[in-house]
Amino acid sequence: MLSPHDNSDDGYLMGKAHRPHMNKGPQITPRLERLLYIIGQQGALRFDQVQQWLARLSPEPDRMKEPDLLSTERSRKFLRPWLDQQLLMYKVFYAHQRGWLWLTPKGYRAIGLDLRYYEPAPASLPHLYAVNDIRLLIDARRPADTWRSERELRAEQNARPKGSKAPHLPDAELIGANGSSIVAIECELTVKSEKRLEEIVFDLAAQQRYTTIWYFLPEEVYHVVKRAVDKLPRQHQPRFVFYTLKGEQSPS
Repeated sequence: MLSPHDNSDDGYLMGKAHRPHMNKGPQITPRLERLLYIIGQQGALRFDQVQQWLARLSPEPDRMKEPDLLSTERSRKFLRPWLDQQLLMYKVFYAHQRGWLWLTPKGYRAIGLDLRYYEPAPASLPHLYAVNDIRLLIDARRPADTWRSERELRAEQNARPKGSKAPHLPDAELIGANGSSIVAIECELTVKSEKRLEEIVFDLAAQQRYTTIWYFLPEEVYHVVKRAVDKLPRQHQPRFVFYTLKGEQSPS
């Protein structure tokens, strides 16, 4: 152990021949911070979705060959230092599919995101992928609006005093740029039981917080959800708007 008066490191710290590079190593950029924040909000992103966000967050979009997708090679180069720094985890869950990335506890601390550590389970991936795609779609159309993920909403709900029944949480909220409108975002990939579906629809309709409820779903699920909405009092039905998973509005 060095004593307080030991100067054996002077040559290392001050000498030109052995001076270390003060800025050596990967450096956090606004692009990285934003990407990590989005991954933490959503829980996890598949690699191709990360490629889309890296393209969208590029500081030099005019220099990109593909404006909507950063190449695999450049994306790997961008991510590798942060995997090495243990801010990110990466895993391929299914053969012949792209891998998924999520934050480590160190990653959450690095960006100051106060959410619990989350490791995706294989069964949750189809729904998570669909919600991630919906966020990309809405961000492209309404970049000034603010997205709040289900994970953020749940953390806020869990912090409230217990005692009363908690309302149903949508998959996300979209707060309008003017702050006067809040949209509930729901994504349904499979048909729930009729009773459970009606409970969710009636719960969302009862929440005056939401000016509109947007449902994103495949065609075979649309008809089932629409029947549940049609059982609502007439004044609530227009608040529900239906979209395909590609963002095309379904007939009401």
